[in-house]
Formats: sequence, structure tokens, C-alpha cells
Amino acid sequence: MDKTIAPVEQAKLYLKEGKSFVLQGGAGSGKTESLKHLLQYLSLNFPSKKVVCITHTNLAVDEIKRRVGDTYLVSTIHSFFHNIIKDFKRNIKSVFAELFTIPNMIRETMNPDETEAEHKTAEHSKYKKIYEKYSDKLYSICNEQCDKVTGKRDYDKNPEVYNRTLNEKINQLNQKIIEIVSKVDYAKIEYNETKFNNFSDMTYGHDGLLDLANLLFNRYPVLKKIISDKFDFVFIDEYQDTRANIIKNLLDISMETGNFTVCLFGDTMQAIYTDGIGNVESYINNGNLFYIPIPDNFRCSQEVLDLINTLRLDDIKQEVALKRKTSGEFETLDERHGNVQILYAICDKKPTAFDEKQIKDTYINDIDKLISIAESKLQDYKVLLLTNKAIAKKVGFENLYRIFDERYIEVSDRMDDYLKMIQITDLCELCYNFVEKQYNYLIKTIKQSGFVIRRLSDKINLSDTISKFLTDDLSLQKALDLAFELKLLKKSDSFIRCVERNNQFLTNIQNDAIYQEFKVKYINGANTFPRIKNILTSLSEEEFNELEYVLKKENYINQLFAEGTKFIEAIKYFNYISEKTKYITMHKTKGSSINSVIVVIDEYFWNSEYNFKLLYLDDSKKKNTKEKSQKLIYVACSRAKENLICVKMLTQDEEEVFCKRFPTAQKVLI
Repeated sequence: MDKTIAPVEQAKLYLKEGKSFVLQGGAGSGKTESLKHLLQYLSLNFPSKKVVCITHTNLAVDEIKRRVGDTYLVSTIHSFFHNIIKDFKRNIKSVFAELFTIPNMIRETMNPDETEAEHKTAEHSKYKKIYEKYSDKLYSICNEQCDKVTGKRDYDKNPEVYNRTLNEKINQLNQKIIEIVSKVDYAKIEYNETKFNNFSDMTYGHDGLLDLANLLFNRYPVLKKIISDKFDFVFIDEYQDTRANIIKNLLDISMETGNFTVCLFGDTMQAIYTDGIGNVESYINNGNLFYIPIPDNFRCSQEVLDLINTLRLDDIKQEVALKRKTSGEFETLDERHGNVQILYAICDKKPTAFDEKQIKDTYINDIDKLISIAESKLQDYKVLLLTNKAIAKKVGFENLYRIFDERYIEVSDRMDDYLKMIQITDLCELCYNFVEKQYNYLIKTIKQSGFVIRRLSDKINLSDTISKFLTDDLSLQKALDLAFELKLLKKSDSFIRCVERNNQFLTNIQNDAIYQEFKVKYINGANTFPRIKNILTSLSEEEFNELEYVLKKENYINQLFAEGTKFIEAIKYFNYISEKTKYITMHKTKGSSINSVIVVIDEYFWNSEYNFKLLYLDDSKKKNTKEKSQKLIYVACSRAKENLICVKMLTQDEEEVFCKRFPTAQKVLI
């Protein structure tokens, strides 16, 4: 790129020449505004060219349409690919079974950075997950039950035999799936516009749609020509969150046809979701994409920029860009100043997820004191945290969170996934749309589940019905029962299988004498292996761990669907992750600016994915974790428009290196 040419002007040259490019800029760089200008440029200078603009959500579609009008097709990624493949049902049928087939268990080679014990644990965990997928599919498709999955101790004795046996069973089931699909009328295979694939009625959901599109592109290259014939340009907003195979397929079209241009808009530093491509460096390096960096920042104060620029992992250093005000005048530099503080306090030791509850509670109380100090310095602010537990009590979903916390270490992902699987999230979304008066989307959704609206009285009935879910009365179970009964929701395969699996599990353990004896001893105080080994002398530590897991699962199922677990807590949790409270989870922070932000730089005992110490401590073996952690903190901090306070608990031996990394950090007493 010629650095003497403004980024948008450079992009115009590439558009004129039909060269694919990526326009990359940090938070607040005006990428969507640049997208608007480039669409207008095409409209004025190349009016015969056909353009599609793809984004990820309906809200983003509405925002882009608001900015650019209806000159060009603006679509979610799901709608775009649905419209491309929907008329090729015979072809869809030819790959449809692959949505439901199960991958074989293939052992990985040992990583040089892991010990043999770690490798064995990882391999058994992988085996267990694939076995559970097989068990679920076998039951849902053939109504057959599996034996309990082999424990690690037995698996480690002969993993090759266990893998081979499992793969033989998987291959038999996969063949059964293929045979069932082969007998289905291709016309009956449809897109169900939900999150889930459904084998029983041969429909596919959002993720299945994208999987099918990729399978079809690979098997039927003519689809690529169809896209190039329909469009000259494709604009993709927030490209970093787009699946890697989608980016590859579109760039393949560009390279193979020579008359299809791919234009990407986004920021690799904001790639915080695991299912997106993240970055397109390989395509830039091999010349398939031209790189256009945008240094402008129209959002943040100079002080916020000074901090977030130190967090970026690329060559972009953002600079204050002055906005035009509603009066027509431009801002001045004096108007783009704010305040940034980094506050830290010292603790004796950072607890782990395995420490006693009292130790962890004391540490969390210290963090809360640090947050309170930050809150006293700001008005009209949001607090951004990594996990949900720290704020569950304040927001009002403490009991719901506790149920998941008592079973899982990594609560956040498990909680989100399970609530989606049992369709609680779907029901919360309906209630959210009702409260926000997004009636068109609400009505469209419930019609797909069978709710009939013909007259005004039906709408009144709908209003009265949904109002019931917003009270404190309904349990989680009763809310679901009522939603299905009134046809606000249609039971998904994942929900049906989950209920069947839970019932099967509870029935099995009632007849398990060993487990029932263990349960009595455990509840009566022998709740660690050292305490129980002298009572149940034949019990190994591994068997103790497995039986404890079963007990936690039983408690979890019984409590989650008990009368005391209220649906209103799920609503409050949903409002929290939808940014309707003072607290925001960092993973939901990509969006509009907030005047003042408090970022809590703490993992809250979430060990697997993030380690914020790596912001100031070097560890070459944890490069991926460092990048993930730094990107997340960048995204959180870049939400701040004017004022930003970061808070961090440190141990004494971390203080010096932390202050060297962040020279303006201030120590406070709590």
C-alpha cells in the first residue's frame, strides 16, 4: 500500500482495478463508515456492478442499511448463503448426512511442551467426548443405549484397542445415518432458521447452513461460478468473526474467475471468538489480499488511545481523528481528552479454582473493594469483567449460576451452551424482543414454532402470555413447559435428547448400588478421597473422582429443574449478557462506545483460556494464550470513549514488572 494515499482512497483504487483487499482498523476507526463511502463510490462510478454486503447479525444489517440505503443487497451471512443454496435441494441431500456423522477417534502425537501424563489425560478426554457424541446419536437415531464410557485407568492400558472398537461402532452408525438420509425425499430437507440441526425432521439450523454451504462448494465447484455471475463485489463486515472456510471459498472464487472482488473490513485484534478466521495474514502474504491499515480513531480520547496502542499486536498505532459535530463544525483536540488510570492492590496469593471457597471469596471481596474505589471516581460507567460469577449476586442470577458453578470449573461456556441447548436462551430472546417492542422479529420467530396470529385478539393473547414469563412465579421447568404448550417454542433435537439423556441417567444411578453407597458416605462427610478410602477400601482415587462427578451431575439436574430455580433468573442473566445492566461480560463488549469504563483485569479462576499475567510477563510456551488475553483486554479497553480505569490484583513479586509494563499504575490500599 502507498502510505501517502488515504486508506479509503487506496481502497477505491483497488475497487477500480478489481483487486481484493482487507481494510483493517482498530476499534472506533470508522470501518463501517468507510464501507459506506466505498459503496457510494461504486454506485456513482460503476452503477452496473452488482454488490452484496455481508455481516453477522440482523442488527448489523439494519445499521448498515441505515447508513447506505437500499442500493445494494445487505444481508446476514446466513441469509446470503441460504439464498445461494436453497434451490439446490438434490445437491443438499447429497451432503446432508455429513451434518450428523461422527468423526473417528484419532490419536494426536505428543506435543513437545506437554508431559506424558498430560498427553494421556488429553487423549482420554478426547475419546470421552467422541464416545458421548456416539452415544447421543445412537440413542436418538436407533433408540439404543451405550455402556458407560471407559474410565481413564482402563483406557490407558490399551488405547489403540478402545479407539479401534469405538471407530468401528462409529462407522456402522455413520453408515446407518447415510442410509436413512438416502431414503428421504430431497424436497423435505429444509432450513429451519433456528440454532440447531434436527435429524428427526431433516432440517438444518444456522451452523448447519454454513457447514452445508462449505460442503457444497467443495463438491460442486459450479456454485462458485454462480456467485461470481451474480455479484462483482462482496463486502464482508467484521471479517475476523467469519469462518475461515467461507473466506477461503470467496477468495477462491476471486482467484479462479478473475471477475469477483472480495473486500474485507475488520480488525484482527478484535478476533475474540473461536469460530472466526481471526486474521488473513496468509492471504496478504501470498498476494491474494492487499492490506490497507487505518490508523484513525474517532471514538477514544487521546489518553485511552495511548493505552490501547500498547496492547495491539500489529503495526497499527491509532491516532485521534476529529469527528464532525451535528453543528457542522469539527471537534478540537482539546475536546478529545479524558482520563486513564490503572489501579492495583496487593494480595498475598492469587487463589486457584481448586482452593477452598472461603479463600476465593476473600479474594473476590478484595477485587470488589478495588472496583468500588474505581467507581467512586466515575459517573455513568459500565464495569467489564471476564466471568459471570463475580456479579451474579448483584444482578440477580446467583442461584442459577451456583447450580452450574457447583458442577463445572469453566462455568461461563457451560452455562451459555446448556441454556441454549435446552432452549432457555431462545425463550429469553422472545421475552427480550417483547420488552424491547421488536414485535416483527418476535412474531416471525413464534410463527415458525406454530403460534398462530390471525387477528388483534391473538396479539393481545400473545402479550398476556409473554407477560407471564416476566414474573417471579415460573420455575425454569414450568416456563419451558408453558412455552412448548403454547407453541412459542418448538422442541429441538438437542432439547429432546437432553431430557432423554437426563432421565436415562437418573434411572441408571437409582439402580447402581455402588454409587448409592458412595453417595451416602459422601453426603455424611467423606467427601474427599483421603476421608473415604478407609471406609470404602476397594475404591481407587480415579473411581472416587468418577463417582463424585456422577453425584455432581445428579445434583445439577435435580436443582436446575427444581421448583426453586426461577426462570426470572435466566431473564436477568440474559439481560446481563445483553448489556442491559451496569455490568458487561468482556465477550459481549464489541459494539458502541461507552463514555466511562472500568475494566477488571482478572480471570476469576477461569484457568483454561486466559492468563492476564501474560500482559506483563513473558512466556514463550504460552504465545497463543497471551494473544487471546491481550486481544480481549484490548477490546474491553477500546470501548471507553473518554474515561478508562483498569483494576488488577497483584502478588508482591509481580508488582515491579507490572509497573514497568504500565508506568502510570497506582497502588491503592484496600
